[in-house]
Amino acid sequence: MAIMMGLGTAARFGPAIAGCALVLTACGAPQETASEPTSVSYSSPPPASEPEEPPQGPYEACYSTFAPTGDAKDDLARLVRDCGATGGMRPVTSVVVADQAENDPVDRYTFDVPTSGKCYRVYAAGNSAVKDLDLLLVGPSSETVATDVTRSSWPVLPPKEPACLTTPGSYRLEVSVYRGAGNYALQIWGR
Repeated sequence: MAIMMGLGTAARFGPAIAGCALVLTACGAPQETASEPTSVSYSSPPPASEPEEPPQGPYEACYSTFAPTGDAKDDLARLVRDCGATGGMRPVTSVVVADQAENDPVDRYTFDVPTSGKCYRVYAAGNSAVKDLDLLLVGPSSETVATDVTRSSWPVLPPKEPACLTTPGSYRLEVSVYRGAGNYALQIWGR
């Protein structure tokens, strides 16, 4: 599988998260008030409710303690060492290193998916001057397959598990330094 690099002139992309609001409402008939106040006493303080951590699968656990050093190539090497082979994946492209600043055009790379059912994951890391590195994977019909919504310099796309693609064809990976300027390294793994 070959990876082709090109600089794009399209508008930059950033984390695409639509704003949302949480509205709490009460429903039902009005409650009657008690004629006498009631009191509750505890012999010990009530237990604090701790937020439940969602279970991590092997694709998330492999980078859950990752801390970047600021060296793009070394950080990428550590990410793929710890996560790359998870689930039987192997590198399908060579490591790409490029420079980019937040005002530069998006970098675009294309790769071909020969048959349906192939699964892929992208690992990337920026150097210490890159504060937010964003990735966007676009399918053959220009549909968004996966997007990075983190504000980190080392995105893993998709973060929870590989993208198993159902349509063969030419896929495009867009890379954008959203904040900062410096070099980044990336590699695509698959099975």
